[in-house]
Amino acid sequence: MEFAWQSFVEPDPESELQGVVGYLQPSRYRTVPRVLWHTREIEAQLAESGGLVGYALRAKLPQKKFWAVAAWESDESLQRFVESDPHAEIRTTLERAMKESWFQRFDVSGEEVPLNVDEALERV
Repeated sequence: MEFAWQSFVEPDPESELQGVVGYLQPSRYRTVPRVLWHTREIEAQLAESGGLVGYALRAKLPQKKFWAVAAWESDESLQRFVESDPHAEIRTTLERAMKESWFQRFDVSGEEVPLNVDEALERV
């Protein structure tokens, strides 16, 4: 399943942004519904987060694989989101239920937005 890019701010094409791509793979299939539930909570937080340019999601449910890609106006705005609840609490709650999880930051220009998961993975 692909969840298309959700835009929140139209960036200046010449602006320098902070990109982030993440990957989650739950250890067990029974964790997948929890990941989906928490994704909705985090999407609600994203909608209210200052500095978010936009994001997109991908899920391959049969393989228990999830990806997210986002662009932020600054590293500081991204860090505020990461450290705020519900994201911070969910990250801690799900940590032990993951077979693998990682997030990578990268620089991106405003003209490269919207991002997609494949392009972001090529950067990291």
